[in-house]
Amino acid sequence: MRRRLLLFAIVLLLLPVPGWAKDDGKALMLTVFGTSSEAAVTFDELLPLVEKQFPGRTVVVPYTSGVIRDKLNAAISAPEKTILSPAQMLEKLKADGYTDIAVVSTILFPGVEHDKLRASVEAFAAANKSIAVSYTPPLLSEPSNHQPVVDTLGKYMIANGGNVIVAHGTHNGHPVEELYLKIAERVARTYPNARAGSLEGAPGMADAMNWLKERNGAEARFIVLMFVAGDHAENDVASDEDDSLFSTAGKMGKTPSVAYVDTKSGKRIASLGLDPEYRKLLLEYYAKNVQ
Repeated sequence: MRRRLLLFAIVLLLLPVPGWAKDDGKALMLTVFGTSSEAAVTFDELLPLVEKQFPGRTVVVPYTSGVIRDKLNAAISAPEKTILSPAQMLEKLKADGYTDIAVVSTILFPGVEHDKLRASVEAFAAANKSIAVSYTPPLLSEPSNHQPVVDTLGKYMIANGGNVIVAHGTHNGHPVEELYLKIAERVARTYPNARAGSLEGAPGMADAMNWLKERNGAEARFIVLMFVAGDHAENDVASDEDDSLFSTAGKMGKTPSVAYVDTKSGKRIASLGLDPEYRKLLLEYYAKNVQ
């Protein structure tokens, strides 16, 4: 029941804007992948920070994941409360009279989700020349952000044993894999007691887990390099499922753990979206790119 109430509260929080333009017709579309788990509190905590950063813009939050939208919308009886896709939200903002729309996202790597989002924004902009539309690429699109993002991870690491940074990854063959590899190399240079891998694509988790196996010390700390510690963190990393990273580490004789942080809904697995240091980087990046 507690989980249902939380999800319902998050859904209400992320509702589309009313049917009229506010703030001189300026809007900011804070795009998220979405989640149906209690990790949705990540958006709950970020939204007021973004609204404070941009007091002259109405902030709206569409979900890019069709699967998540369908799951949450199935529990909503009022059509006006439907969680929208980025393309649908752009059309709604247009219908509501907004003439200046800035699109930002919580996407970290410029991979598949970025490609789809950018295509939606570019298509809308091309069809609506009278509306000012801007798009800010993911944070790691800018090389100057690479080290600051990696630096946020240090606080969660253990001194003895091994630390494994877990990224989401992307489909095999996408050009962004090169960036994932660069970030993994930067992690290893910055933290000799850490290695990074991705759940999908390159660099895979095999090398990082093999390194962990040979690492001195019985402790294994897993740290998610994701904006939201949702299904992947809860199941692929920290569950007792036979193929989870926790279980794999246990079979090596290691004692696995993750870092937790306090949120409005209790303790959650630490993620970038719940980290004040990372959120500061993100808000500064938004402010730099959105006028």
